[in-house]
Amino acid sequence: MAEIMGGGLHEYPYMRFSPEKIAERFEASLQSPNVTDELRDSKNWPAAMREEYGNDHGLSAARAHQEQSAAAFRKLRQAIDDFNPDVVLIWSKEQMENFGEDCMPPFCVYAYEDMDIQPHHRFASMCPTIWGEDENTKVPIKGARLMGKYLTTKLIGHGFDMPYAYKPLHETTLAHTFEGLITHLDWDRKGFPYPILPFYVNAYGHRHLTGKGESRDGELDPPAPSPARCFELGRTTAQILRDSPWRVAIIAGSSWSHATVNPKNGYLHPDVEADRVLVKHLEQSDYHAWRDLNLGTLVHSGQQEVLSWVALAGAMEELKLHPTFVDVTETWIFNSTKVTAIFH
Repeated sequence: MAEIMGGGLHEYPYMRFSPEKIAERFEASLQSPNVTDELRDSKNWPAAMREEYGNDHGLSAARAHQEQSAAAFRKLRQAIDDFNPDVVLIWSKEQMENFGEDCMPPFCVYAYEDMDIQPHHRFASMCPTIWGEDENTKVPIKGARLMGKYLTTKLIGHGFDMPYAYKPLHETTLAHTFEGLITHLDWDRKGFPYPILPFYVNAYGHRHLTGKGESRDGELDPPAPSPARCFELGRTTAQILRDSPWRVAIIAGSSWSHATVNPKNGYLHPDVEADRVLVKHLEQSDYHAWRDLNLGTLVHSGQQEVLSWVALAGAMEELKLHPTFVDVTETWIFNSTKVTAIFH
């Protein structure tokens, strides 16, 4: 029987740049056409949001935000190193990168070979990073094609008609989400030696093509897979891997509620209160509460990216693993609540 650990983290791309540039992102977000003039006035913000923004336009908060996330990344990386997995499976989403209007599956196993990723090339205007890397920086990673084929075959046998891929469709390597997660797992830039099995979860559903989830030609595009289906995918994946020959670290990778896709709060700040409820369920190992989440409610709170965490919750429920570490890097002005967790 294989040994498995669980983990979760976020891929917020601006975290790897200077605190000044992190703070500048909020200033830029205030100019979004989705934000009303009323909400651009700090007098109309929640008190906690005004406090975080402070007298320096969020610069002090950006430093603290980055330091807290970095400490959590290091703790998760140490847990992975101590576990020494054969493969790291990562559930995460994309945003019209590898998949586009020609194909939009609910899930996909990326059974790729080894490759070089360029984690900063979409953020050239922000470069260099805090490590001095620029948009041309390449980072070698190992693929896990054999395990990808194995897992896909078993999932099909368990009733999941699972898409899979041996090479990228529209991108040269991986979407910015997976590249960001690998970057954050290697925060101290010592290299990430473990083979990666990216596992795509279509978290944005109808928001992919219409931005705000509005109708096209009078009809909405199809939704993301339901939380219940993601949960069952996680359970089944855990069953399969438990009987496999590999030591596996199963990771969920995404931020939680996003201001930029949160109509509930006027696209200004994340749904901090709703995220706190999910954190409570996570800390209490109340995984069924994750299974029973309502997709429409998640979308209205800008929380759709947590579908990858719902898959993780299903896996942890199946394996009876509980969180031994949960860090919540909460924010009102840096777009999204960010959670890092370890399950043993």
